[in-house]
Amino acid sequence: SVCLMGRAMLRMTQVAREAGILTDFPNTISPEEAKSIPRENLLLIVTGSQGERRAASSQLARGNYMGLSMKEGDTFLFSSMTIPGNEREVGRVVNALSQMGVDVLDNSARLYHVSGHANRPDLVAMHDLIAPKVMIPMHGEHRMMHEHAKLALSSGMQSVVVPNGSVLDLTGDVPGLVDEVPTGRIYLDGSRLIGAMDGIIRDRIRMAIGGHVFVTLILDEENEALGAPWAEIAGLRTEARGGQMLNEVIESALEEFVSRAGHKVLADDDKLNDGLRRVVRQVVMEEIGKKPEVTIVVSRLLND
Repeated sequence: SVCLMGRAMLRMTQVAREAGILTDFPNTISPEEAKSIPRENLLLIVTGSQGERRAASSQLARGNYMGLSMKEGDTFLFSSMTIPGNEREVGRVVNALSQMGVDVLDNSARLYHVSGHANRPDLVAMHDLIAPKVMIPMHGEHRMMHEHAKLALSSGMQSVVVPNGSVLDLTGDVPGLVDEVPTGRIYLDGSRLIGAMDGIIRDRIRMAIGGHVFVTLILDEENEALGAPWAEIAGLRTEARGGQMLNEVIESALEEFVSRAGHKVLADDDKLNDGLRRVVRQVVMEEIGKKPEVTIVVSRLLND
């Protein structure tokens, strides 16, 4: 008995049947019906060949999907090839299944996978069907698009590979690249779109990796410290090497720095901020091996 699992799988087979492509496809059963079928007589065809977290394969690897689960002695066959860049996601599914005692087979022997991408005869057939004057490759690695363009040129069509961000001029007899526009990944940050390497993103990455220390210091009119500096930490271990609290170790080092700093340093915001930041990073690196982001706030009391 065959059971299809995953919305994309069900949608694809339904459309293929309606189009008359899967005329000899075997009858399938529902997941509910599959529960009563002996395991040795049941075949699940599932989505998620690239480790997609919400796909059927990933959910089975996490324990259960639509009332069905994998058990020790079952066999899971990847009839796919792992797309470069998806190794971690696929590996997560494979290892989770293996921990359940499931035998996992992949396509390393080249016995199972049939490419879903069009080959040269398929592309030629599509070119003949559409008969475009200009053919622009739109999918695949650059080398693949280059070969596709060569194939089109050999059939008498105009063709050019258009990298991301390039402006293509189609007004003349021959298409050509005439300009470039800024491109790249963008993220939705709240209600605004920002660039992938926007300063906001870089700051968040640095804080995620190194943590954050917030330092406050108050100086009077004579640039003398009113009390010791204090530090608040986020995203860092709270305990230092000797068992002390990390923020207390930082505050002690900051207090010593301020007590030794000369008037020129205390009177200059830039020099003072740089010195305080350097002390914090040195202490945190020595204590827990991290290089945090540091925010310094120096408040100065002014004469009336």
